[in-house]
Amino acid sequence: MQGHTAPFNRRAFLAAGGGAMGAAAFAGAAWRSTSAQAASSGRRSPNVVLVLADDLGYGTLGSYGQQQIKTPVLDKLAAEGVRYTDFYAGAAVCAPSRCTLLTGMHTGHATVRQNPTTSVDDPFLPDEVTFGHLLQSRGYTTALFGKWGFSPDAPGHHGHPNLQGFDEFFGYLTHIHAHQYYPTYLWHNQTRVEIPENYNGANGAYAPDLVTDRTLEFIDANRDKPFMVLVSTNIPHSPQQVPDYGPYANEPWGEGEKAHAAQITRMDGHVGQIVAKLEQHGITDDTIVIFLSDNGPHEEASHAGIPLNPDFFDENGPLRGYKRNLHEGGIRTPAIIWAPGYMGSNAGSEVSQPLAFWDILPTLADLAGAPVPPFIDGGSIRSTFDASTSSSSDYGRPLRERPLYWWRVEPYATSRANAAEGGSVTRAAEAVRHGDWKAIRFAPAKDRTVADDQWDFRLYHLATDLGENVNVAAENPSLAVSMLALMKQEWTEPTVAREKWSVNGLVIDPPAYLPPGETAQVAVRFDNHGEKPYTRVELHLEAPAGWTVQAPRRSRAAIHPGGSREFVFQVTVPAAASGAQQLTASAKHLVGHREVATATATASVVASTPPLEDPVRVPTTGWTFTASSSTDLSGNGRGGRPEHAFDGNTDTFWHSQWTPSHAAPPHWIQAQAPTAVTVAQVRFLLRSDTERPRTLDVKVSGDGTNWTTVATQEYAIGGSAGSTWSTITFAPGTATHVRLETPGTYEASGQHFVVREIEFWR
Repeated sequence: MQGHTAPFNRRAFLAAGGGAMGAAAFAGAAWRSTSAQAASSGRRSPNVVLVLADDLGYGTLGSYGQQQIKTPVLDKLAAEGVRYTDFYAGAAVCAPSRCTLLTGMHTGHATVRQNPTTSVDDPFLPDEVTFGHLLQSRGYTTALFGKWGFSPDAPGHHGHPNLQGFDEFFGYLTHIHAHQYYPTYLWHNQTRVEIPENYNGANGAYAPDLVTDRTLEFIDANRDKPFMVLVSTNIPHSPQQVPDYGPYANEPWGEGEKAHAAQITRMDGHVGQIVAKLEQHGITDDTIVIFLSDNGPHEEASHAGIPLNPDFFDENGPLRGYKRNLHEGGIRTPAIIWAPGYMGSNAGSEVSQPLAFWDILPTLADLAGAPVPPFIDGGSIRSTFDASTSSSSDYGRPLRERPLYWWRVEPYATSRANAAEGGSVTRAAEAVRHGDWKAIRFAPAKDRTVADDQWDFRLYHLATDLGENVNVAAENPSLAVSMLALMKQEWTEPTVAREKWSVNGLVIDPPAYLPPGETAQVAVRFDNHGEKPYTRVELHLEAPAGWTVQAPRRSRAAIHPGGSREFVFQVTVPAAASGAQQLTASAKHLVGHREVATATATASVVASTPPLEDPVRVPTTGWTFTASSSTDLSGNGRGGRPEHAFDGNTDTFWHSQWTPSHAAPPHWIQAQAPTAVTVAQVRFLLRSDTERPRTLDVKVSGDGTNWTTVATQEYAIGGSAGSTWSTITFAPGTATHVRLETPGTYEASGQHFVVREIEFWR
């Protein structure tokens, strides 16, 4: 899809109500129902305003102990609403945290589990299920204004908010773009909106103000029907930029602290504008306002290098850690719910039950009477603020039975965060909380497949040690084993496919590749998410012109609540077919004597023979990495031994002795498996181009003595290998020893062999 570019005219944009809703042109509209009545009562489903702050710490609000930064609006909402003391973000950094919020899955199961390591964000999947999808299915008009972060900076991608449950979008598509408070453009649905006020470095239009303006117009336009708006502000993420210092202009503080405080007070004012708009339209009793933050406080300097000291404001309060840490200061964040028409006796209360981001999706589904996917990790917290209900166990995972889980792999380190973990912030880590107990463990590097005894395991009793100062793992060995078991229970490899599910119940599950000239089976499943039986069910499958579809003999059947039926269609692909194609399934049924709107689902397939199976990395648990032709330990503290080429850390390396003064060629490094394994590929990263060998051999052995050369790689002079990963592929075979060897001819003067990392694949 081609995007459009338009100049930004603030007055015209607001007067037009932000333009046509973006999702109308996309699949998913068929999910909508004709009413938005909550399943449990006759009253209208509530509006939802969810404000998500960016890098706001546990102690940053006055209602959470802040003494210097003024947040009167949020403090008032906390006093009148429900304040959560043990509420957790989804992760210690932005992208994975926001993914858990939107999808209801923690970082052991979610699609996005770490921040992007390049300027390209990890996108959502085409079949992702967000709370936007669920509310759309119950007649809500949905919007997201501000920071997104799960698609490219371009229109039409399947990760775009318009295709992920949001009718309207205005803001930043990517994380890196959201680091600009005075951007030269933003996106409105599929259209790039230019902001000439910010051209040539000018600071004429502050993006958080624009996001707030659009939110107010959205409420104006949708006040008479159920709506949900996610206000995803980028305040107070670095850099510390704000139009003015407000009440802090004359404080004897550093410029970074003044700007940071002014950002937060300005955001508080934005929330005040939203609440005032709800009051203006008389819909506060019909609205749930939720305030959250995506992780702990940051310490990054501004674009001008102005430093920020989060300790100046005591922004993590009594907690240990900051953004990037799995200690409490990195993941425990403020959470406030204000719902005047729902709270009753819960108004002004405090909830200390451990809850988390992934509980928001089932909570919103509970309020709207929408179904939830069976694979989510969250449970509804509606009963903590809605006085009309005492139990929400039908929505998601029962809260009292489940642990809270976090995974962390982070390429960047900041000084305070690194010190809070004893220098472990760039190491892979995971944490789990169950009751009052919290466990964290740190891998030696970034590889989570290493043996358990190589991890640094820490256990804390939060009820008596909120600051996580005393590791009591040694005194509680059986409990430590139990907490480790919970960590493993809550982790699923990202390569494991989730069960297909859709909010309208219709799922099409074809093979990814359909060979031309052949007949393939395509399964279509229809789930009953309702409370009454589906009768006279009819399923149909449509294929491209020229294809033939044979329906199963029985394509009609009753489906009871909670049940499902699967039908298998025979699809014959013409011999001349090729390329990407689309299949469309549809379902009709009755509920009682009433015919329900047709549900539809689509799936993309490729008319082609399947490609060869993708390579799979060979696990190296139990391997030995101590053999090499020679070793030079003058690596400036970054290693030099053979094992450093297999530790998952690209900052360390194996270094051979120099040629010819210290060690004659060939130079080699090898790994030994405990038993024979299949290997078909070696991937490696050299330290630099100037040290690159002109020739590399891959050798294998079954005994460590008799070697066979299975591949030789020749490099041209002037090519690039040290700055990127290189791959040598060969015919699959089994071996116990694998060696990477150079005969000693090099690109330039660096007559030695230096390897940062080596991986084996099959």
